[in-house]
Amino acid sequence: MSEVEERKANPYNARKSWHESDDSARTSADSLFFEDPEATPSADSEPETPQTKQSQKPRANYKKRYDDLKKHYDDKIAEFKQREQELLAQARGAQPQYQPPRSEEDLAEFRSKYPELYETVETVAHMRSQEQVNALQEKLQAIEARELELSRRDAETKLRERHPDFEDIRGDEQFHGWAKEQPEEIQRWIYNNPDNVTLASRAIDLYKMENGININVSKPRANRSQSAKNSAADFVSTKTTTVDTKQPKIWTQREIAALSMDDYDKYEQEIDLAIREGRVAP
Repeated sequence: MSEVEERKANPYNARKSWHESDDSARTSADSLFFEDPEATPSADSEPETPQTKQSQKPRANYKKRYDDLKKHYDDKIAEFKQREQELLAQARGAQPQYQPPRSEEDLAEFRSKYPELYETVETVAHMRSQEQVNALQEKLQAIEARELELSRRDAETKLRERHPDFEDIRGDEQFHGWAKEQPEEIQRWIYNNPDNVTLASRAIDLYKMENGININVSKPRANRSQSAKNSAADFVSTKTTTVDTKQPKIWTQREIAALSMDDYDKYEQEIDLAIREGRVAP
């Protein structure tokens, strides 16, 4: 059986730890309490508080930190922009310079290399040219219509000067009936003649001669005294004949109607003089 060590009684808590002798240093001869030197604060030191600890930390210079960050940011932006410009310059330099084909050989080569593109370009060019042609045609038609109207008005004015009764004749059914019986050449003078005053006037002269209407012209008639001296035998012939080289030619209505445009232009003045002098036979 093991022996159990008995605890010594300490009545009234008489024996304390400081009653035991030790080799601990004493601050003075009278001191009974001992405290470890590590735990004893120095006289010069102050008690540490949260405010003291915070004041002991170094303060951050936020303005300097902001300036540094901004400078770094600006440097990076400038670097990126410079790099972007360099890449764009490289891309432009690497891109081949396009030269449009100018000659027939260049067009043939371009068509052989890019047939679909050639057809597309050709279609677009055709559409653009067609639009321009249509616009020009509309303008040209308007100009032609205006010029035709001006020519027609000018021709009617001149025709009224030669025949003051032009308006009455134009609305006369007898005149249109007579025109239908005439050759096609004379009908063209009347109905398909927008601006040739001479031919239209000639057709009216023929109508008046055949119907016994006086030919009213603005020009004074020639002196009929000399023509009255001619005998009736001079006007019997119905063909283009001359009685004498000194005597003027006598025309017939059939002969005048059978003349071509070129021949009529050639003898226009002579025919006009013959009509005024009465040298046109029926």
